[in-house]
Amino acid sequence: MLELTFFTSVQQFLIIGGIIFLSQFVYSAIGFGSGMIAISLLTLLYGQIDLFVPFFTLLCLPAEAWISIKDRHQINYQHTWIFLVFIIPALFLGSLLLKQESNQRLLLLLGAVIVIFALYYLFFEDRIRFNLQHRGWLLFFGVLSGVLGGLFAIGGPPLIFYFKSIRLNKTEFRVALMSIFLAMTIARFVIYVGLGFYSVPMLWSMGLTLLFAVAGLIAGLRFHDLLPETLFKRLTSFVLFISGLLLFLKNF
Repeated sequence: MLELTFFTSVQQFLIIGGIIFLSQFVYSAIGFGSGMIAISLLTLLYGQIDLFVPFFTLLCLPAEAWISIKDRHQINYQHTWIFLVFIIPALFLGSLLLKQESNQRLLLLLGAVIVIFALYYLFFEDRIRFNLQHRGWLLFFGVLSGVLGGLFAIGGPPLIFYFKSIRLNKTEFRVALMSIFLAMTIARFVIYVGLGFYSVPMLWSMGLTLLFAVAGLIAGLRFHDLLPETLFKRLTSFVLFISGLLLFLKNF
């Protein structure tokens, strides 16, 4: 069966499956972090960001669809639609850049910025607060999220910063992100198909690792329900910090 995929060995398959499980566990538990963890680790181990970004994209669909449907009554559709108006065109731009080449310096800068934001949320959030109620911020964070999502499958940090700033509870925060990520995943898939990123070996590879993704989803859902609100906020900041650090170290 492995000969139909791009996996070179059973060991590589299990390593990649374990990374997918971890990424989806974190994703379904807190609403983000999957791309930052999975893409960072996969490209650190194997390179080929233009292979792993399209590969990983569809593996996020089960978590995004399930949580968006399950918690749909807590979605702020006004914010969601405004974000998507700006995100989708920017996704196309980011995908075109991915087709050409990856930008190591941009990833290094992105990792450093994510680490700085995470440290702010860990240590200074209660003392320094940002007011992001103006609609212009939706444009800024939406475009930035779309470009990063198409280029690196890491569109979460701008949205995370915005939604953390408006003080959503853990379920509202998770579904706000997931509902937007679901639309981004569908749009990215269409764009990637048009750009010729998908092949038969890649589809077989995704099919074999889907079990790891679903297992991570189930475990993450249970963990989310057990998390107290204050611990959830600290955990989201910590995951943001680790994700940014992985990006920075990988491209340093």
